[in-house]
Amino acid sequence: MELAGIAFQKMIVMFIILISGAIAYKTNIVTKEGNSTLSDLLLLIVNPIVIFMSFQMDHTPELFTRLWISMGFALICHAVAILISYIAISSKSENFDIERVSAIYSNCGFIGIPIINALFGQEGVFYLASYIAVFNILLWTQGYILMTGKTSLKHILKGICSPCVIAAVLGIICFSFKIKLFALADEAFTHIANMNTPLAMIVAGVTIAQSDILNAIKDIRLYYICFLKLLVIPIAAALILRLFRADEVLTMTSVIEIACPVGASCTMFAIRYNKNAVYASELYTVSTILSAISLPFVIMAANLI
Repeated sequence: MELAGIAFQKMIVMFIILISGAIAYKTNIVTKEGNSTLSDLLLLIVNPIVIFMSFQMDHTPELFTRLWISMGFALICHAVAILISYIAISSKSENFDIERVSAIYSNCGFIGIPIINALFGQEGVFYLASYIAVFNILLWTQGYILMTGKTSLKHILKGICSPCVIAAVLGIICFSFKIKLFALADEAFTHIANMNTPLAMIVAGVTIAQSDILNAIKDIRLYYICFLKLLVIPIAAALILRLFRADEVLTMTSVIEIACPVGASCTMFAIRYNKNAVYASELYTVSTILSAISLPFVIMAANLI
């Protein structure tokens, strides 16, 4: 129950920031066009720096080995999510692309980072960094293709060469070869990385303010997607990961990450590629509310497996 309390507290903080974004929109401080610009800032500058900075820690042989194991676990979690989402969400459904991306890609950075740090400290955050690296590589390739419908090699390479993927590769190289930033650059990048959570919540808040949230919570379809995202996929992933009998912190970090609610990245992708951003933000909001209950349940279930 201690974890449930921590998760609940962190989500309250997220909602307070989110509400400030909604207020900013309602008072015309941030416009719809301005929100699109903020979304690009987050996706193309802030997120890559967060990923890179996650690997700026001391190298040890044990951590180096666990880095690749945690990446393998991240791949397994996403493979499970992709398989279940493609089976359970028909391509004939309206907004199927948003629903599949929502089911596959979690809020592993914005909500995952504070929860993992509170539970497992620096070790958990390091494993989380490798998870986020895999997350972003897949988001900007498989997720990009799913959202845009562009499957040519040119567009796949464009996704692979995105700032987030480049940052992940550079971060792993720097960690592997023990390359550290000089003090002033480290401080500057840390300040930018610290913008990640508040900026993401503000963008989501502005987007939510454009929708009818009271009507959204009456939409049965939203609960179906949330059921897949918050319970079916993470429990299935936990069952598979337990077969490897790996380190408990490493395993639970992966389970918690895939159990996080719908990622803000889906809303930002919807904004960027002119999809139904309002529906994406509704999935984000409803899943975040429900995760206050589902996340502790998944963690308890994973401990019993």
